[in-house]
Amino acid sequence: MSDCLIIDPEDRLHDAIAPSLQRLSLSVARSIRMPAVLAGPGVDLVLTRVRHADREQLQLCETARQAWNARVVVFMDQPEPVDQVLALTWGADAVVDPHHISERELEARLRALLRRKTAQTPHHTWELDEAAQRLQHGPLSVPLSRSEAQVLQALMAQPGAVMSRAEVMARSRLGQQGCHLNVVDLAVSRLRRKLSDAGVTRVPLLTERGRGYRWATSVPSAGG
Repeated sequence: MSDCLIIDPEDRLHDAIAPSLQRLSLSVARSIRMPAVLAGPGVDLVLTRVRHADREQLQLCETARQAWNARVVVFMDQPEPVDQVLALTWGADAVVDPHHISERELEARLRALLRRKTAQTPHHTWELDEAAQRLQHGPLSVPLSRSEAQVLQALMAQPGAVMSRAEVMARSRLGQQGCHLNVVDLAVSRLRRKLSDAGVTRVPLLTERGRGYRWATSVPSAGG
């Protein structure tokens, strides 16, 4: 399932194209503005509605492409030829008049863009730089505190394995430092927040209720 972000100041675009999105099995998030923090594996497709080809409004096309390698579709009522040219120049993959396109054509365009995105997206792995205290994933670089880096070091050393708080303490330097078990919980909570703020939609740091935490080798779209 691909991830899609709809940006619409009036929050009406989603309802207009919802049937097409459902038939394409897109997992959809909605926002009235571009997220403040963009990095890493955010979404595959950005659909945004603008009034006209204003440079400030269309800057998100470049931003989304650089941060996520996303495909961007601009919805604009009765766009003039110059508006279409400007939107495409500033990073849009397609310009659509929502009142003059059939559901079938819209679905075909979106499917083609997603197919192109899948073919061109490089595979990135998560890497922990302990010395620099940073978590890397392709262009994404997340700064870590010492406790966050130590918790990740323990979990990422055995990907997929569930570890209790005590096991995380024992397999990291936290135990040697006399830290309390709740340090692990706090570190996990802060790590998830940092990754979410960085635009990561599928955070691989998972909680197994009643058992502990694990670093997932693969993350289901609804998981985390």
